[in-house]
Amino acid sequence: MGRNNDIGSRFVGLMREQGAKYNGFDLTLAKVTSVNPVVLSYNSTSISGDVVLSGCLQTDTALEDAIDREPEVSRGFRDALKELIKGFKLSAGDRVVVQRVGDTFYVIGKVNP
Repeated sequence: MGRNNDIGSRFVGLMREQGAKYNGFDLTLAKVTSVNPVVLSYNSTSISGDVVLSGCLQTDTALEDAIDREPEVSRGFRDALKELIKGFKLSAGDRVVVQRVGDTFYVIGKVNP
């Protein structure tokens, strides 16, 4: 009886271990090392594939360029808008919160300096 119970316990332990290995849903920090393409530094490893950005994050300057092209908008308002979008724009050196699921890294948001 003890032997069967021991096998069952080991089997359950293996299932938990494999589940944690392949389905990690813990949030962790990473550093953006490049934005074109997006490359993260995670646990001293460079991650360049399977990086998914949250819908509110951007990596290019298209929005800033569009703001600059608006002649009807005052310089002060343009500067305020650009400052606001800094919170959503990724730059090399930014620290980000990521969630790893299997081999995919989901960038959830930026961390304030």
